[in-house]
Amino acid sequence: MSMVSILICISMSALSLIVAVVPFVVGEVKKRKVIKPVEYFPPAGSSPIDFLTQFYGSSAKSRDLFNAVMLYWASRGFITIEEDCKRGLKLIKLKNLTRPESNDGFDSRTYDIQEQLFEYLFSAKDTFYTLATSCHFKDCFKKITDRCDVQAKKVTSRNSGKYTLISSLTAVASYLGVMIAVACSIENSAIVLGFIFPLAAMGMYKLVIVLPEDDGVPKGSSIRFFLVPFFLAVGLIPATAVMLFMHPVAAAVSGIEMAVCFLILFIVSVKIDIRDDGQLKFYARICGFKNFLILAEARQLEALVEQDPQYYYNILPYCYILNITEKLKPKFDAIALDGPAWYLGDLRDTLMF
Repeated sequence: MSMVSILICISMSALSLIVAVVPFVVGEVKKRKVIKPVEYFPPAGSSPIDFLTQFYGSSAKSRDLFNAVMLYWASRGFITIEEDCKRGLKLIKLKNLTRPESNDGFDSRTYDIQEQLFEYLFSAKDTFYTLATSCHFKDCFKKITDRCDVQAKKVTSRNSGKYTLISSLTAVASYLGVMIAVACSIENSAIVLGFIFPLAAMGMYKLVIVLPEDDGVPKGSSIRFFLVPFFLAVGLIPATAVMLFMHPVAAAVSGIEMAVCFLILFIVSVKIDIRDDGQLKFYARICGFKNFLILAEARQLEALVEQDPQYYYNILPYCYILNITEKLKPKFDAIALDGPAWYLGDLRDTLMF
């Protein structure tokens, strides 16, 4: 390849990467610069699901949501929790789920998800054992987490979707442009046609697995287990074969562009998170609450516990979502805590640490 062809290819790759990275950086800068007020308590009407969707957005992972929601229900008096040596934790329904009195942070869509899970747990009887779950419940819980992930994606899709689309289209256009430039340079278009397979494989992966997630029908791990290796083989084997017959420089340029395209389509573009002022306001409050817990001294937390003996147990569900329980362990270990009336057992050893 001539130096001009190499520069053209590098320029197209760099341009496509810039188009994807700039909105990603803008979104992250907006989240960092927003004023984060000090919050001693989570918003009164918010649930752990609200924290999950609003804090993480499209990056939310709902698989570990159960403990947080279970503790949230218990702290609000809907259930009690009892240790059972053989069947795990025994959840006992006390009353039906009701909306919080405060609308501060409340979202009817996430409440509907909570309600669906509550009905799944106690549809047959008023007790549920965590280690005696059936395959039916596991399927039901999968539907719940799918709904949470879809709701979380909606937090960022309003403003971020168009930038994700633009960056994806730019990456594809750059890929095709580089392949054409390589073909013209080595004067062997038949060999470069092998690089159409990786693009086709990436496109099919998006259509079959990624896009259905955005429409509310995420693909399970079993389907991914078979399809991901299939698409990798379809894309990489032909591309690797043709690279063996190309000039090393041309092969390197093609390989780099293929990697850049993959990076944009599946890593950078999907993490673009540009939020409006309303979304940033609630996000900032969650950050303020998290920052306070992480930076607070033990005496500050002890003062809050003295004001409300249940403070620790009321914030615990949200700490699970924010992944800060380990950081809080040394602080709360130094504070004398009364066990909650809704739990029979050693809650700190069983659930938090």
